[in-house]
Amino acid sequence: MKLKQLTRHVWAGYVYWPLPVMIWIVEDRDGLTLVDGGLPSMWNPMHEAIRTTFRGRSLNRILLTHGHSDHVGMLYALTESLQLPVTAHEIEIPFLTGERSYTTLRQGSKNKDIKPFAPNILQPLDMKGNYGGLVPFHTPGHCLGHVAYYHPEDNILLAGDLFTAFFDKLRRPIEKFTANMEESLQSGAIVKRLQPRLTACAHCGVVKDASIQYINLVKNN
Repeated sequence: MKLKQLTRHVWAGYVYWPLPVMIWIVEDRDGLTLVDGGLPSMWNPMHEAIRTTFRGRSLNRILLTHGHSDHVGMLYALTESLQLPVTAHEIEIPFLTGERSYTTLRQGSKNKDIKPFAPNILQPLDMKGNYGGLVPFHTPGHCLGHVAYYHPEDNILLAGDLFTAFFDKLRRPIEKFTANMEESLQSGAIVKRLQPRLTACAHCGVVKDASIQYINLVKNN
């Protein structure tokens, strides 16, 4: 896993599989917040990064944009080691416990159900809360409980799979993994509301001025 500092408080960790898969580590005065759990192979380098890059600062919380397999992979080992809860939108929690199936959301969907988490590991997101400087916004479409996280101080949006990014250009989420593309594109209007300087996508990178690019993205779809 490679680490890259995106803003004063926000770091990205990413691997290639075969597309880039990105997680985020956010620093605040009290410690660290992890957004998304990526792939299983990311846990050992993540653990090492906490010890070295982040000088042993405590990991205080885990937030999810959503529960697809490439967003929770290392959390099974992490929660066994550090015994931290995983926080997600309440709509997403039944998919994380195995009570609901991602394959039912869209005919022909390529999403695979994940290994269920124990219910006591999961806790619902407070949509009016602030998590280490991050403010959550419900952005459904890619899945029912998808959430994007905005860091007002750094003016960066951690967009999960709300979008993808190719060569610094904003693109739609991947079609075959998205439950409702029209709804997802509507949710993408959050960039017009927030006007983030940077928008970090879980797949393929970070774009600037997403609010401007979003207008063209919708116009061309």
